Amino acid sequence: MFERRGGSTLGVLFVLAVAVAGTAAIPAFAAAGPDTRAGTAPANAGGGTQCPVGGGAVGSAAAADGGADDSGPGGASTASAASDHSLASYPEAPRTDVARGDIAAIETGITRGETGTVRIESVDGEFNVSLTFANNDGRKPAELYVNTYLAGNETAVAGLAYTAGDNDRVAVEDRESVTGAPMPVGAYDVTVETRSGTTTQRLTVDDPAVGDTTLQRAPGDRFGELDSDEDIVAAREAGLITEPPMTDDGPEAALGDTMVYRLNASGVYGLLAAQGGATSEANFLAATGEEGPFDLSITSSGDCESAVDVRGSVADGTARVIPDPDSETLYVTADLRRVAVREGLDRGFRGPGRATYTFSGGSHIAESDTTTAVDYTVAAREYSYDADGGILVRAAEPGQRVAGETNLAPGTNLTVNVTGLDRDYETSARTTVDDDGSFGVDVDLSDARDDARYTASIAQIDDSETLLTTGSAEATAVLFEEYASASSSEADRVENARVALEDGGFLAAYRVPPNEQVTREDLIGRSGYLQPGVHDPTVSLDRPLTRSENVVLVAHRDGDGDGRFDYPADDSPYRIGSDPVYGVGRVLLDGGSKPPRNPQYLGVTLPPADEITGTPVPTATPTDEPTATATPSPTPTATPTDRAVTTTELPPPTLRGTDTPTATPAGTTAPNGTGVPTAANGTAGPNGTAASGTATVTDGAADGFGPGFGVTAVVVAVVLFGAAALSRRE
Repeated sequence: MFERRGGSTLGVLFVLAVAVAGTAAIPAFAAAGPDTRAGTAPANAGGGTQCPVGGGAVGSAAAADGGADDSGPGGASTASAASDHSLASYPEAPRTDVARGDIAAIETGITRGETGTVRIESVDGEFNVSLTFANNDGRKPAELYVNTYLAGNETAVAGLAYTAGDNDRVAVEDRESVTGAPMPVGAYDVTVETRSGTTTQRLTVDDPAVGDTTLQRAPGDRFGELDSDEDIVAAREAGLITEPPMTDDGPEAALGDTMVYRLNASGVYGLLAAQGGATSEANFLAATGEEGPFDLSITSSGDCESAVDVRGSVADGTARVIPDPDSETLYVTADLRRVAVREGLDRGFRGPGRATYTFSGGSHIAESDTTTAVDYTVAAREYSYDADGGILVRAAEPGQRVAGETNLAPGTNLTVNVTGLDRDYETSARTTVDDDGSFGVDVDLSDARDDARYTASIAQIDDSETLLTTGSAEATAVLFEEYASASSSEADRVENARVALEDGGFLAAYRVPPNEQVTREDLIGRSGYLQPGVHDPTVSLDRPLTRSENVVLVAHRDGDGDGRFDYPADDSPYRIGSDPVYGVGRVLLDGGSKPPRNPQYLGVTLPPADEITGTPVPTATPTDEPTATATPSPTPTATPTDRAVTTTELPPPTLRGTDTPTATPAGTTAPNGTGVPTAANGTAGPNGTAASGTATVTDGAADGFGPGFGVTAVVVAVVLFGAAALSRRE
């Protein structure tokens, strides 16, 4: 498979900053969960820490305790129906045993077109209210909803405190004694009187409880389908909402999965419904404030900090709130690739994190401050192909299997694309991720050319290209378009390239000269040795680029098997026909101008090593014991040596068969005054290298790319030559 660069995971502070909406103010609050574990922010491809934001503002959500007054939602009225606001926080089935602050659903038994009286009276007699209930539609049994968060408030005993489903109506007739806000814990008798008779049932209000917070995941492409508690239940039953695999840092989901933060708690659903909004998201926003009984924060445990604009995320549909009162569960779902963030920041988060619910002491939910949290990790999308080294060898026929594994959530839809290197062919097939993370699909390649090279990729995962060949095509290719250096002064490496090597080798970089004809003289860098297969290597530049330029990356064999890059002495380029295997792209310096994406007259002439002939220029050998001679002149002199010293900007390798070159007496003198041996054709290059097909011998000073003298020997020789020259001039 293609090797991914290390440090692909961003450290995250993912925070839900919730504000009061509607007629209320819009404050934010800061709260971080306790005992946050330390995490390490990953390095980006350039080797630095990449954070989506600096600073540490933490947003969260809170809700104001206490009952509503006449001016807000739930104010007194003569009648109420539940059909004009969100029913997401209302139970689906009859429910007469509820937590304080939740909503009871009482089956009245009142038939179609009939009106009855409903009395709710506490066993101790402190709570007593009489209601008139009218069943107007009769399409289902008439249900009375009692919001225990509002029903105990003397100024809000109607409105949203008592509601009915569909077109049924409820009105408050009388009340003798109403205490507490919300409705007190205890047992209540519910009596229903109609023309048909009288029935009694028991309503129980219990203390609310705070359970755990967990992380679940769903396919990213199913985010829009999770819009209600019924959708959540159905997705769980279908295996689309699953528990992420556990790691040492907690559960781990992939960036692009739908994150499902699940709070198990009771006592909050009546508070949400009391806001009277048209959606659960609107109610969640409207129920929040600085002094509320609970708040949610999702924070980073790494070095990077960021904050999600929850109001913006809710507005553009990238975060949702889904109450499930029947299961006493509150879900917050988020698409972390697209959530809105603070101004000036890119969307999307990944890395270590913690989701924390904090419940304030003294509220109707908790007597003392209570927190529940989950630590987790959001990893970069990962993949691998079921192929030796990641290179797919297939036939130009139907039913060609492409399979592998990914860390995306089970049920995620994947599209496998097969594309020609010259974009002259394209086909695709769709599949889904299995429960164990595997995927596989048969691709029809009957229209593909035989003995040709293609790329296979997964549309849902960036940088997932691998090489696919048909027939006996060469299993080597270079894919490169652009690398942006973080520096504005120079680029000392090339990244963002992908190379497939049939037999292993190297990836070398060549600058594109003004005439756009690339030769071995334009070599500026190389990678380390690469095993057979597919890689994303870093190509180190011996000659850093000081401006944005086009660069050709060429795949080279390890011809002599020594694991060192030796071209042009050895390690010839991979070839298809007579052409080297290469890719051309741009290296951009920060803030620099961009060269054309594709050179217009590009030519790459890199002959095989055995076609490069000539006599190598030897490296000078110093005398065994050079001795300086003192003279009356202040200029010191040294015993001269009769061997020339040659250097090059990029230390070239040794030609095959010249492991220990012997110096040749100088036949010519270079412009810099150093002796240069005569080349095979009697000419010498301007930098001290033999021209017209003669390769230079390295001076041994760098990288170990061939034998030669070390740096010390060269320096000593230079000093001796300088002294000799001065002596001759005198």
